[in-house]
Amino acid sequence: MNPTNFADKGRQGAGVRAPGDRPSRREVLSPAAIVAALWAGTSDASAVPGPTDPLRWLVHHVTQGLTESEFNTARSRGYLGYLEYQLNHTTIDDSALDARVDSTTYPTLFMTPDQLALPSVQARQVVDELMETTILRSVLSKRQLYQRMVEFWTDHFNIFIDNGIGNKLKTVDDREVIRANALGTFPAMLTASAQSPAMLVYLDNFGNTVRRPNENYARELLELHTLGVDGGYTQQDVVDVARCFTGWTFYPANAGTNAWRFRFLPENHDNGQKTVLGHVIAPGGGITDGFDVISILSNHPSTARLLAEKMCKWLLGYRPSPALVDAVASTYLNPPPPASRGDIKSMIRAILLSREASDGTARKYKRPYHHMMAALRATGASITSTTAIRTPHLLAAGQVPYSWSAPDGYPDTLDYWVGLILPRWNFGAALLHNKIGGATVDIDAFLAGADTAGAVMDRIETAIFGGIGGMNPRERSLIANYLLPDPPTTGRKRDAVGLAIGSPSFQWY
Repeated sequence: MNPTNFADKGRQGAGVRAPGDRPSRREVLSPAAIVAALWAGTSDASAVPGPTDPLRWLVHHVTQGLTESEFNTARSRGYLGYLEYQLNHTTIDDSALDARVDSTTYPTLFMTPDQLALPSVQARQVVDELMETTILRSVLSKRQLYQRMVEFWTDHFNIFIDNGIGNKLKTVDDREVIRANALGTFPAMLTASAQSPAMLVYLDNFGNTVRRPNENYARELLELHTLGVDGGYTQQDVVDVARCFTGWTFYPANAGTNAWRFRFLPENHDNGQKTVLGHVIAPGGGITDGFDVISILSNHPSTARLLAEKMCKWLLGYRPSPALVDAVASTYLNPPPPASRGDIKSMIRAILLSREASDGTARKYKRPYHHMMAALRATGASITSTTAIRTPHLLAAGQVPYSWSAPDGYPDTLDYWVGLILPRWNFGAALLHNKIGGATVDIDAFLAGADTAGAVMDRIETAIFGGIGGMNPRERSLIANYLLPDPPTTGRKRDAVGLAIGSPSFQWY
């Protein structure tokens, strides 16, 4: 995780010293030099913050980015109380966001499939409104755990938005499959996804018929959505699952109020006997063949383990213990009453109430989307448009919403994301100097009167890192020295906050 050319230029032009040395006056003149110094000698391991307060850890892991307000809410409720508060998301007042994301400003977000099918509705508008409101919800919603799980399931049931009529249909999938079930049950979400016209188009099942079978959806259903590549299925299982889903399609655009809604065509279905994972599916079942497959897969131990491991890595860290994964998988199969099998909230509790969560040591590297949303949240940025956030910033960082073309969704691994740091540095600098169209930071309001280097750094630590002591001391010292002499200029204050956003510590949560 070494600095790239941007930092190297700063180092060459400003003579950065060894870590720990006080910068010279020449050095503090260059923000690029400070960036280089912040990252000098940093390895993947050394950049990972040490243990932290469990409550601060929880807020970092269940939100799209810690804010002072959110941390104060967590303090007032305590660890368990805050977790339950976020899990019971429908009881959280999100009326301010609802007023912002309304049908007047974003009409296509609320359109029914037949309305979206009209030629007068432009695909570009539909895509823009979905992407913009996704970012607004991530930044502004008080239902932060819900938003994190929406992101998780969006990747799990990934649909590339630039995929024919899928650029309109993804809006319905987002609303009726992902957001409707993100904190519900996995079987309900799997059922909704199998009938989603967006998924039917993306994985080609809309044309899967007894005369022309197509195995694309069947294969991804087994490999990605449920059992996993090592989940115990065979090629014959793929063949028979595809046969079970023949005839699952949707109405064409000219079908009036039924346009682009799910339909089953009996004449296109293979009514012969099938065998899936040892379960015999009797002939003549029609549409129930597909529902039988969903039931078999939803109740399979391999599905429980795949989801348990994936959720542990999402909410906890890259290397959850096998014992914890087993415990979460068991919770999936046998949740505490009155929850039903596949209850997502029960699985989250099992993860976040585990000893591995409570010791506050598990860390993850923020994906680009998470990093930029966290920066917008921490700085209290005012957002009037997200166009410039998406392009060039999220695009340069490699994570524009709904734009991963493969069915496996954006990676959730350190190795994939750790090398592309320059767009993160550029985002922090551009955001704090109000050079991102549609996103502005009021530096005076953010710093709340701080007018010395020490006071500015205290404010940065409190607002961005969750309190004094939340920032790496070496990083704090480097940025504090950059602010000198007192009083810092407004430009240096903006630079300092941008540097904090680009610092190694802020890349992790």
